[in-house]
Amino acid sequence: MTVSLQFKHMCGDKDSAALDIVFIHGLTGDPEGTWTNGEETFWPCWIADDLEGVCIYTAGYPSSLFEKWSKKEMDLHERASSLVEHMVSHGIGTRPVAFVCHSLGGLLAKEMLRAAVEAQDEDWNAIGQQLKLTIFMATPHKGAQLASILKFAFPRMSSRFIDTLSGDTGYVADLYNGYRDIAQKSGITTIAYYEKYKTKNVALVVSPDSADPGCLKTRPIAVDADHAGICKPASKEAPVFVSLLRHLKKALETCPMPGFNEVGSGLSPDDYSQKSEDDRRTLQEKLIDAGKEHEYATANNLQSKFARKYHRLGLFNEAKTKHDALLSAVEQRFLTHVFGPKICAGAPDAEVSAAVQEHVIDALCARAEFGVLSPTAVLQALYYLTEQCHIQWDKP
Repeated sequence: MTVSLQFKHMCGDKDSAALDIVFIHGLTGDPEGTWTNGEETFWPCWIADDLEGVCIYTAGYPSSLFEKWSKKEMDLHERASSLVEHMVSHGIGTRPVAFVCHSLGGLLAKEMLRAAVEAQDEDWNAIGQQLKLTIFMATPHKGAQLASILKFAFPRMSSRFIDTLSGDTGYVADLYNGYRDIAQKSGITTIAYYEKYKTKNVALVVSPDSADPGCLKTRPIAVDADHAGICKPASKEAPVFVSLLRHLKKALETCPMPGFNEVGSGLSPDDYSQKSEDDRRTLQEKLIDAGKEHEYATANNLQSKFARKYHRLGLFNEAKTKHDALLSAVEQRFLTHVFGPKICAGAPDAEVSAAVQEHVIDALCARAEFGVLSPTAVLQALYYLTEQCHIQWDKP
């Protein structure tokens, strides 16, 4: 059990990571013990083994059941603010983030997100802006049955965390609504799991209904485990680990890799209004060389529309900043998911087109930070980048 605030890097190369994954324990939990299985293996490092580009951290905080400790504990709002400050002091928020939370840790993560979004501190704001994925493992979004049982059977065990878990104060309901709204507005993917076995054969700590965070597209997933065992997969073949890995991999695919904007061919310059020096062929020449000359009329029309709007914006205003962000995202996703693995590998046109649709158009249209973005707008940006010599459609 943790008795002090802790934040620790566990595995993964911090210098080359594209996604930071923070594991947050629950009531009476421990930053390492909670995530250590029966084989005495700290299993989150399996993720770093299987996914290149992730960095694993654990967060720890006092979370005792016992009355002598509860008098010293912060409430959940205070603890969230304390942990956010501790995390930004360790560099969290400078790149995309995912939270993996057990039980009470999920409520703490939701309060941390709310504190980060509402803060005046830009470093705190960054955590809210960079959070891409939250995974809840048996988190009581609507209160927990066991908390009520503990309060009834052991009234002197008056931890503030038990009061919070019970849902009697209305705090959990308020946090439920707050997280749901922020997640939807910010485009945060939310995954939830719940236990199927009773803890100590007494009760389900978190019911399927309570495990539901109320987010659009989130369907809670049952796990063959009790409340303590749900966060301790025995092997990489365990269904809950396979599922976690799938969702973390999808989040990682949306993250720009470190060094992507450093010197190199086709990488993002500061000003997209200027043509790159690396490949000065025209849009038509590039499409002809790629065997796509039949697409030129449409491509030229699309890029012209984008160019007229883009150049009217001038050099310094909010609209141009948003357009630059879109151009950067289109370029990065094209180079990462289409140019390297498809075009340079000699993939057929149908496969290249499918990759553009899935990894560039569909992926960016689903991202909330660009607002309501149409597939046509993404294609306009894509062909504008081609005309400006920042991307190409044929092998070097």
